[in-house]
Amino acid sequence: MNTILRFGEMKAEQFIQGVNNNWIVYSPLPYAKQHSSGIDDLVIINGLNTKEIVDADLDVTIDSQYDYVYSISTDNKLKLSFDKSKHTDKSSVVEALKCVAITYALGNLKPNGNYYKVIVRNSLGEEIHRTTPMTLDKVDKVISTFDDTRDVGTSGFLSYQIVHDYIVE
Repeated sequence: MNTILRFGEMKAEQFIQGVNNNWIVYSPLPYAKQHSSGIDDLVIINGLNTKEIVDADLDVTIDSQYDYVYSISTDNKLKLSFDKSKHTDKSSVVEALKCVAITYALGNLKPNGNYYKVIVRNSLGEEIHRTTPMTLDKVDKVISTFDDTRDVGTSGFLSYQIVHDYIVE
């Protein structure tokens, strides 16, 4: 079974400047089948001219026929590499890719008891927080804490998504 996710729905964890390329590291693909980059081709980045590679090649000169190359290793973190002139900082690449969709294979999902995760998104749909697994009685505390501590000078609204927690087998 496959699922679709936008880059804007994922957390951009790190921006790295290499010798030849820059690359951005995103949080793990939620509930994804374990990947082995450059081998399985189970991840498709829609609308971009890309090629899947191994992690070791993130800073190798990119063939001119591709705009981006990406790697997903066993940690399921997506690493997207590009020529240094394409994006010079984290905000540039995050803004350029926020609406680009990723299609990937889900693992075999087994419900993790009565545990749930809360995903908090800003008004642009970008994930700003994801909790660890918790019971439903703690979910309302997380939501009320976010509502009570939110900086009121920031425009927009927060949305909360409550999802069952799964163990990927």
